[in-house]
Amino acid sequence: MSTSNTDGVPISVVDRVSLVLEALSAGPMTLAKVTARTGIPRSSAHRLLEQLANAGWLARSPEQTYELGVKAYEMGQAALNQNRLLHHARPVMHACAQRTGFTIQLGVVDRGDTVYLAKVNGRASGSTPTAVGQRVPAHLTALGKVVMAYSAVFGSRSPRGLHSADAGTPVARASSSRFEEEMNQVRERGAAFDRGEAFPGIACVGVSIGPPDHMYGNLAGLSFIAQVGAFDHQKVVAPLRLVAGEIWQRCVAADLASH
Repeated sequence: MSTSNTDGVPISVVDRVSLVLEALSAGPMTLAKVTARTGIPRSSAHRLLEQLANAGWLARSPEQTYELGVKAYEMGQAALNQNRLLHHARPVMHACAQRTGFTIQLGVVDRGDTVYLAKVNGRASGSTPTAVGQRVPAHLTALGKVVMAYSAVFGSRSPRGLHSADAGTPVARASSSRFEEEMNQVRERGAAFDRGEAFPGIACVGVSIGPPDHMYGNLAGLSFIAQVGAFDHQKVVAPLRLVAGEIWQRCVAADLASH
């Protein structure tokens, strides 16, 4: 079935619902703003918004805006509760944040973006701009870089936006050859660094979870995040690897116990 018309606007109902829900994940919007953001014709957008609101996926406000509803919250929580990796990672991440003082994040790479699944704040990291559910171009984040470095070796399709350095801060605008060189460095050291590329003044160190030829190693990773200068990138690699290893061992033990 065709999924787009001549203007490039999806005509599949599923695609349109996805567009609307993704747009509203940024916050409440009016009908006009939803139309502008998604490209869906006004009449079609209004009908779809009303149907989603009646089904509980969206909620209407007195200010004539639409926002994500209870059904979306329920499904989001169900997805998190069913995520086995997240289930095993949470207690380890809490212990790590208490022990090191650094904020630690768990995330995956999806459609070219790093998506954060969990975040535990540490006292030494200060205020950091990331949040659970947030999407950031993968090639700008330490977590995304380490996943991309290994997925390229083991035949996974390169995440979207690999060389699109238009996004992010000026620090991120590097050539593709320089990026490939960085990927080689990531594989050599087993960790990726972000020095203000995704967010000015914010530093990250990322490692993959599990062997790089396993799903977790190819898709998921951990990262420390803090204000620039809060930690030495090189010195926190080993502690972060230990945390990733503990999470991996818990996942393996649980898988073995279930068979």
